[in-house]
Amino acid sequence: MLLPEKHICLAESILGLGAFIIEQLDRARSVDQLHDRVSEACEGPELPAYHDFDSILLAVLFLFSIGAVEMTNTGSIRRCAS
Repeated sequence: MLLPEKHICLAESILGLGAFIIEQLDRARSVDQLHDRVSEACEGPELPAYHDFDSILLAVLFLFSIGAVEMTNTGSIRRCAS
């Protein structure tokens, strides 16, 4: 689900996952590194939801489409400067 609603909490939505991913981009990271970080967070109380690799890709695509992240020359993802 893209947006939270009555039966979907923010942590389970792509919007909430995107917010979590933006927090993790203090430096450029690969998609695999983001997947590992999200998997770790899903096992604990930090991100109380299950997200598979497809959800992570959707969240990164969402962030790219709104101009929040960009791809580096090496294929990593980083926050946009603005």
